[in-house]
Amino acid sequence: MSEDYSVRWFNEGDVDAYIAGLNKALYDEYDEAIYDWKWRRNPNSVGFTSIAVVEHRIDGPVAFNSFLPMEIRRGAEVFKAVQGCDGFVDENHRRRGLFQKTLIFLGEEAPRINAEFLMGFNLVEAAGAARKAGSELAYDVNKCFLKPSENRRGIGQAVTLEPIKVDTLHELYMGWAQESRLFSLNRSMDYLRWKINEHPFKLVQPYGVYLGGTPIGYLVTDKVTEGEKTTLTINDYNPGLMNKHLGSIAEKLADLHDDITVIEMDTMQGGERQRTARRLGFEIVPWYQVIMKALHGTTQREGAVYRNGLKLSHIRNWHLAESDIY
Repeated sequence: MSEDYSVRWFNEGDVDAYIAGLNKALYDEYDEAIYDWKWRRNPNSVGFTSIAVVEHRIDGPVAFNSFLPMEIRRGAEVFKAVQGCDGFVDENHRRRGLFQKTLIFLGEEAPRINAEFLMGFNLVEAAGAARKAGSELAYDVNKCFLKPSENRRGIGQAVTLEPIKVDTLHELYMGWAQESRLFSLNRSMDYLRWKINEHPFKLVQPYGVYLGGTPIGYLVTDKVTEGEKTTLTINDYNPGLMNKHLGSIAEKLADLHDDITVIEMDTMQGGERQRTARRLGFEIVPWYQVIMKALHGTTQREGAVYRNGLKLSHIRNWHLAESDIY
């Protein structure tokens, strides 16, 4: 019965149950070091851990839905949102509307945390529940994989990659973002230090990208080894860079990282970068559906989310990269 359940915000006494549930439902090796980085040390924190907890009057906490605070930039304007991530319902309490309860709770609490909208990157098989709970489908994201030995070399103009530091990366990001009409997750200096220098298990490296000695942008990679597989993910870059220079970039990355077994990146379904990846021999697999839900100060109508009359949920209004997905 619905009166058996209540919803509240997370507290430190929930940590063990949260980690155990995530490792049962979603992960294999989620631990307190990851939790500490993602929540306690997050530079966008709202002052408390914004994870909604559904508590059963007898069984205690039985569902968690995490709403990670984010800053969104469009030109000179920066505002706040949340990203849904790391959610699960105990198997003995499923099909009772608990996920929907967490979203209702978030809607009630949104003014307190000043969150204008909810964004989520849901695996294809899980996106239906989010849409049932009132979120709108924005677009699809595919995962692209390439074994370095299968890269079709010599395609496109040759670029040069040079390692750079976080402050240079921030300058390059601001160089396009503060004048752009695209929405993006705001890459402040504090955010980049947290995301790149402090990550608990990924080896993250930013690069400046040059063509004929002229700077044309940046990209960021992360490297993770699991067993005998080492994956290099292209997780951030400036708009337009990958559409034109993916072939040469993949070639240079394979030369710089001769220990990797696969290069990975995300692409918007049907976009130019996906077509380029296919020509280069990347395997392409459906992966995420991007959903959005209006909260505080935004509106939702006719299957879309709007902010000040601008369609937030339109694919062409965003620059999103793999590093934005939590």
